[in-house]
Amino acid sequence: MIFYFSGTGNSRWVAQFLSDELSDTLRFIPDELGTDMHYTLKDGERLGFVFPTYGWGVPPFIEQFIGKMRVDNVGYLYFVTTCGDDTGMTAEIFCDIVARKGWLCQLGYAVQMPESYVCLPGFDVDPKPKEQRKLDAVPDRMHQIVDDIVDGRGGFDTLPGAMPWAKSHIVRPFFNRFLVNPRHFKVNDQCVGCGICVKACPFGNISLADNKHPQWHEHCVQCMRCYHTCPHRAIEWGRFTRGKGQYLHNRD
Repeated sequence: MIFYFSGTGNSRWVAQFLSDELSDTLRFIPDELGTDMHYTLKDGERLGFVFPTYGWGVPPFIEQFIGKMRVDNVGYLYFVTTCGDDTGMTAEIFCDIVARKGWLCQLGYAVQMPESYVCLPGFDVDPKPKEQRKLDAVPDRMHQIVDDIVDGRGGFDTLPGAMPWAKSHIVRPFFNRFLVNPRHFKVNDQCVGCGICVKACPFGNISLADNKHPQWHEHCVQCMRCYHTCPHRAIEWGRFTRGKGQYLHNRD
Protein backbone atom coordinates (compact mmCIF):
# COMPACT_ATOMS: atom_id res chain seq x y z
CA MET A 1 0.00 0.00 0.00
CA ILE A 2 1.41 3.37 -1.05
CA PHE A 3 0.29 6.68 0.43
CA TYR A 4 1.31 9.77 -1.50
CA PHE A 5 0.87 13.48 -1.94
CA SER A 6 1.78 15.60 -4.92
CA GLY A 7 1.18 19.22 -5.87
CA THR A 8 2.79 19.74 -9.26
CA GLY A 9 2.87 16.08 -10.25
CA ASN A 10 6.44 14.98 -9.51
CA SER A 11 5.56 12.80 -6.54
CA ARG A 12 2.39 11.58 -8.24
CA TRP A 13 4.49 10.25 -11.13
CA VAL A 14 6.88 8.51 -8.74
CA ALA A 15 4.01 6.99 -6.75
CA GLN A 16 2.28 5.77 -9.90
CA PHE A 17 5.51 4.22 -11.19
CA LEU A 18 5.94 2.33 -7.91
CA SER A 19 2.31 1.23 -7.91
CA ASP A 20 2.55 -0.06 -11.48
CA GLU A 21 5.84 -1.88 -10.98
CA LEU A 22 5.02 -3.33 -7.56
CA SER A 23 1.28 -3.92 -8.13
CA ASP A 24 0.63 -2.12 -4.85
CA THR A 25 -2.49 -0.12 -4.00
CA LEU A 26 -2.15 3.65 -4.38
CA ARG A 27 -3.86 6.09 -2.00
CA PHE A 28 -3.86 9.89 -2.40
CA ILE A 29 -3.55 11.36 1.08
CA PRO A 30 -6.09 14.22 0.67
CA ASP A 31 -8.68 11.64 -0.34
CA GLU A 32 -8.03 9.71 2.89
CA LEU A 33 -8.76 12.67 5.16
CA GLY A 34 -12.18 12.42 6.72
CA THR A 35 -12.15 8.62 6.64
CA ASP A 36 -11.32 6.50 9.69
CA MET A 37 -7.73 6.20 8.37
CA HIS A 38 -7.52 2.64 9.65
CA TYR A 39 -5.77 0.21 7.33
CA THR A 40 -4.85 -3.46 7.56
CA LEU A 41 -1.99 -4.80 5.48
CA LYS A 42 -1.95 -8.33 4.19
CA ASP A 43 0.90 -10.61 5.24
CA GLY A 44 3.97 -9.52 3.30
CA GLU A 45 2.34 -6.32 2.04
CA ARG A 46 4.65 -3.31 1.96
CA LEU A 47 3.88 0.13 3.36
CA GLY A 48 5.25 3.05 1.34
CA PHE A 49 5.06 6.84 1.49
CA VAL A 50 5.82 9.21 -1.38
CA PHE A 51 5.94 12.96 -0.85
CA PRO A 52 7.77 16.13 -1.90
CA THR A 53 10.50 17.51 0.31
CA TYR A 54 9.33 20.67 2.10
CA GLY A 55 11.98 22.97 3.53
CA TRP A 56 14.49 20.11 3.74
CA GLY A 57 12.10 17.92 5.66
CA VAL A 58 8.80 16.03 5.71
CA PRO A 59 5.78 18.25 4.95
CA PRO A 60 3.94 19.06 8.20
CA PHE A 61 0.63 17.69 6.90
CA ILE A 62 2.29 14.37 6.05
CA GLU A 63 3.59 14.16 9.61
CA GLN A 64 0.10 14.94 10.92
CA PHE A 65 -1.48 12.31 8.66
CA ILE A 66 0.95 9.61 9.79
CA GLY A 67 0.30 10.56 13.40
CA LYS A 68 -3.45 10.06 12.98
CA MET A 69 -3.51 6.95 10.78
CA ARG A 70 -3.68 3.42 12.12
CA VAL A 71 -2.07 0.58 10.23
CA ASP A 72 -2.21 -3.04 11.31
CA ASN A 73 0.41 -5.64 10.39
CA VAL A 74 3.18 -3.21 9.39
CA GLY A 75 6.24 -5.03 8.11
CA TYR A 76 8.49 -3.60 5.42
CA LEU A 77 8.23 0.20 5.35
CA TYR A 78 9.91 2.64 2.96
CA PHE A 79 9.63 6.18 1.66
CA VAL A 80 10.55 8.07 -1.50
CA THR A 81 10.79 11.84 -1.43
CA THR A 82 11.10 14.09 -4.47
CA CYS A 83 13.27 17.18 -4.44
CA GLY A 84 14.69 19.85 -6.69
CA ASP A 85 18.26 19.48 -5.42
CA ASP A 86 18.72 17.94 -1.95
CA THR A 87 16.72 16.87 1.09
CA GLY A 88 18.78 17.75 4.17
CA MET A 89 17.91 15.43 7.03
CA THR A 90 14.53 14.33 5.65
CA ALA A 91 15.45 10.66 6.16
CA GLU A 92 16.13 11.12 9.87
CA ILE A 93 13.00 13.23 10.30
CA PHE A 94 10.81 10.63 8.57
CA CYS A 95 12.31 7.77 10.57
CA ASP A 96 11.60 9.64 13.80
CA ILE A 97 7.99 10.26 12.75
CA VAL A 98 7.24 6.60 12.04
CA ALA A 99 9.20 5.47 15.12
CA ARG A 100 6.61 7.28 17.24
CA LYS A 101 4.09 4.83 15.76
CA GLY A 102 6.30 1.90 16.70
CA TRP A 103 7.32 1.35 13.06
CA LEU A 104 10.79 0.89 11.58
CA CYS A 105 11.62 2.45 8.24
CA GLN A 106 13.92 0.13 6.31
CA LEU A 107 14.49 2.06 3.06
CA GLY A 108 14.50 5.68 1.97
CA TYR A 109 15.29 7.30 -1.36
CA ALA A 110 15.25 10.79 -2.83
CA VAL A 111 14.53 11.41 -6.50
CA GLN A 112 15.60 14.68 -8.08
CA MET A 113 12.81 16.19 -10.14
CA PRO A 114 12.32 19.57 -11.85
CA GLU A 115 12.12 22.45 -9.38
CA SER A 116 8.68 23.85 -8.56
CA TYR A 117 9.30 26.00 -5.47
CA VAL A 118 9.23 29.70 -6.38
CA CYS A 119 8.32 31.53 -3.18
CA LEU A 120 11.70 32.79 -2.01
CA PRO A 121 14.44 34.86 -3.66
CA GLY A 122 16.78 32.66 -5.67
CA PHE A 123 14.20 29.90 -6.15
CA ASP A 124 12.63 29.39 -9.57
CA VAL A 125 11.69 26.58 -11.93
CA ASP A 126 14.58 24.94 -13.76
CA PRO A 127 15.63 26.04 -17.24
CA LYS A 128 14.24 23.63 -19.83
CA PRO A 129 17.55 21.83 -20.53
CA LYS A 130 18.08 21.17 -16.81
CA GLU A 131 14.45 20.10 -16.42
CA GLN A 132 14.87 17.58 -19.24
CA ARG A 133 18.15 16.22 -17.85
CA LYS A 134 16.47 15.54 -14.53
CA LEU A 135 13.48 13.84 -16.14
CA ASP A 136 15.73 11.70 -18.34
CA ALA A 137 17.60 10.42 -15.27
CA VAL A 138 14.48 9.47 -13.32
CA PRO A 139 13.59 6.06 -14.87
CA ASP A 140 16.97 4.46 -14.07
CA ARG A 141 16.76 5.67 -10.48
CA MET A 142 13.20 4.44 -10.15
CA HIS A 143 14.14 0.98 -11.41
CA GLN A 144 16.87 0.83 -8.77
CA ILE A 145 14.36 1.79 -6.09
CA VAL A 146 11.91 -0.87 -7.28
CA ASP A 147 14.65 -3.52 -7.25
CA ASP A 148 15.60 -2.60 -3.68
CA ILE A 149 11.98 -2.72 -2.52
CA VAL A 150 11.32 -6.07 -4.19
CA ASP A 151 14.48 -7.51 -2.63
CA GLY A 152 13.54 -6.12 0.78
CA ARG A 153 16.79 -4.21 1.12
CA GLY A 154 17.54 -1.58 3.73
CA GLY A 155 19.45 1.68 3.59
CA PHE A 156 19.06 5.31 2.67
CA ASP A 157 20.08 7.26 -0.44
CA THR A 158 18.39 10.61 0.11
CA LEU A 159 20.77 13.26 -1.30
CA PRO A 160 21.24 15.23 1.95
CA GLY A 161 23.41 17.89 0.30
CA ALA A 162 25.57 20.48 2.05
CA MET A 163 24.90 21.58 5.63
CA PRO A 164 21.94 19.20 6.09
CA TRP A 165 21.58 19.81 9.83
CA ALA A 166 21.38 23.59 9.42
CA LYS A 167 18.87 23.32 6.58
CA SER A 168 16.58 20.88 8.38
CA HIS A 169 16.83 22.19 11.94
CA ILE A 170 17.32 25.93 11.46
CA VAL A 171 15.76 26.84 8.10
CA ARG A 172 12.96 24.26 8.17
CA PRO A 173 11.27 25.47 11.40
CA PHE A 174 11.24 29.01 10.00
CA PHE A 175 9.87 27.71 6.69
CA ASN A 176 7.07 25.73 8.36
CA ARG A 177 6.06 28.53 10.71
CA PHE A 178 6.07 31.50 8.38
CA LEU A 179 5.90 30.25 4.78
CA VAL A 180 3.43 27.35 4.75
CA ASN A 181 0.27 29.43 4.84
CA PRO A 182 -2.15 31.17 2.46
CA ARG A 183 -1.68 34.75 3.66
CA HIS A 184 0.44 36.01 0.78
CA PHE A 185 -1.58 34.57 -2.10
CA LYS A 186 -3.26 37.12 -4.37
CA VAL A 187 -4.22 37.63 -7.99
CA ASN A 188 -3.18 40.31 -10.45
CA ASP A 189 -5.19 41.98 -13.20
CA GLN A 190 -4.83 38.93 -15.45
CA CYS A 191 -7.36 36.94 -13.40
CA VAL A 192 -10.52 36.15 -15.39
CA GLY A 193 -12.32 34.16 -12.68
CA CYS A 194 -12.09 30.90 -14.62
CA GLY A 195 -12.00 28.78 -11.44
CA ILE A 196 -9.23 26.46 -12.65
CA CYS A 197 -7.33 27.07 -9.42
CA VAL A 198 -10.40 26.03 -7.41
CA LYS A 199 -10.54 22.67 -9.18
CA ALA A 200 -6.76 22.22 -9.00
CA CYS A 201 -6.35 22.58 -5.24
CA PRO A 202 -5.85 19.08 -3.76
CA PHE A 203 -7.37 20.11 -0.42
CA GLY A 204 -10.34 22.11 -1.72
CA ASN A 205 -8.89 25.17 -0.04
CA ILE A 206 -9.78 27.75 -2.72
CA SER A 207 -13.17 29.25 -3.55
CA LEU A 208 -14.31 32.09 -5.79
CA ALA A 209 -15.44 35.26 -4.07
CA ASP A 210 -18.35 37.38 -5.30
CA ASN A 211 -15.98 39.20 -7.65
CA LYS A 212 -15.03 35.81 -9.17
CA HIS A 213 -11.51 36.08 -7.83
CA PRO A 214 -10.06 33.18 -5.82
CA GLN A 215 -9.80 33.35 -2.08
CA TRP A 216 -7.58 31.03 -0.05
CA HIS A 217 -8.71 29.47 3.20
CA GLU A 218 -6.82 28.16 6.19
CA HIS A 219 -5.96 24.62 5.08
CA CYS A 220 -3.33 25.62 2.52
CA VAL A 221 -0.23 23.39 2.47
CA GLN A 222 1.52 25.63 -0.08
CA CYS A 223 1.91 22.93 -2.69
CA MET A 224 1.74 25.76 -5.27
CA ARG A 225 -0.46 23.79 -7.65
CA CYS A 226 -2.78 26.78 -8.01
CA TYR A 227 0.12 29.01 -9.07
CA HIS A 228 1.56 26.51 -11.54
CA THR A 229 -1.86 25.59 -12.98
CA CYS A 230 -3.14 29.11 -13.67
CA PRO A 231 -3.23 29.57 -17.47
CA HIS A 232 -3.24 33.36 -17.17
CA ARG A 233 -0.26 33.70 -14.80
CA ALA A 234 -2.62 35.58 -12.50
CA ILE A 235 -1.71 34.02 -9.15
CA GLU A 236 1.10 35.49 -7.10
CA TRP A 237 2.59 34.76 -3.69
CA GLY A 238 3.60 38.11 -2.30
CA ARG A 239 6.15 39.77 -4.55
CA PHE A 240 8.45 36.76 -4.74
CA THR A 241 6.81 34.93 -7.66
CA ARG A 242 6.73 37.82 -10.10
CA GLY A 243 8.49 36.99 -13.33
CA LYS A 244 9.09 33.38 -12.34
CA GLY A 245 8.15 30.29 -14.31
CA GLN A 246 5.55 27.57 -14.00
CA TYR A 247 6.00 23.81 -13.94
CA LEU A 248 3.68 20.81 -13.99
CA HIS A 249 4.81 17.24 -14.53
CA ASN A 250 2.99 16.12 -17.65
CA ARG A 251 5.22 13.23 -18.65
CA ASP A 252 3.57 9.81 -18.97
